[in-house]
Amino acid sequence: MVEVKHASRLSWDETFMNLAFLIAQRTACKYHVVGAVFVDERKRIVSVGYNGPSEGDYHGTEVGCAKIDGNPKTKKLERCRGVHAEINGIINSQNTERLRGATLYTTFFPCYDCLKALNNAGIKEIVYNDIYRRIQTGGEKIEEENEAWDLAKRRGIKIRKYEGKTYLNI
Repeated sequence: MVEVKHASRLSWDETFMNLAFLIAQRTACKYHVVGAVFVDERKRIVSVGYNGPSEGDYHGTEVGCAKIDGNPKTKKLERCRGVHAEINGIINSQNTERLRGATLYTTFFPCYDCLKALNNAGIKEIVYNDIYRRIQTGGEKIEEENEAWDLAKRRGIKIRKYEGKTYLNI
């Protein structure tokens, strides 16, 4: 038997956050590369999600952002076509009861709409790497959403900033 040596074993936080960064590479958004990994109390992965258009819709990486570049046919500015990583992860779980009490590892802190869904799904903890800043239509302004933080605090959802190492060069 050959013994394999490695420098150190990854912590659970490093493992799941790095998986979030890896799954984020599937993102079809030019501006928010987001991955989400949902983990139950026993450290088992329940679901994953990444930013992308709804099934069959235009991909932002192919035709541009609806909010910045507009509709590829009409050129009219529209609302974002993307489904956020957190919502895709909830959908991918196929049974939201599996998410009750779970921890979410995400590359960006969730927006308010996603936080409302996460709250209803029973997420108990969010570990995030960076702050989400929403791009307004036209791209002229970027803003932070305080409502998501407020809701998480009111509902007792534990929030932790990830401080570990990342292994992808992104």
